[in-house]
Amino acid sequence: MDPDSEAVYSLELMAELAGVDTQTVLHYHELGVISPATEALEFDTDNLHQLRRIEYLRHAHQLNDSSLKLIANLLLEVERLRQQLRHNQGG
Repeated sequence: MDPDSEAVYSLELMAELAGVDTQTVLHYHELGVISPATEALEFDTDNLHQLRRIEYLRHAHQLNDSSLKLIANLLLEVERLRQQLRHNQGG
């Protein structure tokens, strides 16, 4: 299933789309590597991509929670810098 770029997913659907259980999604939320799009624990497509990326890294490189959190923070910083660069080039 190809997720809709504007969709919002429940915890259960998010877990299903990512191929993990709901406890894994909640664990990553508690760890701070994914943040729900709403206070009702609904997730967006960016969250889904982040979850899939983190799960890939965990499995492929056998990373622990500390390493995953560091990488997730670095990926967010890279995206923030990309947005800043696009903004600066446009203006």
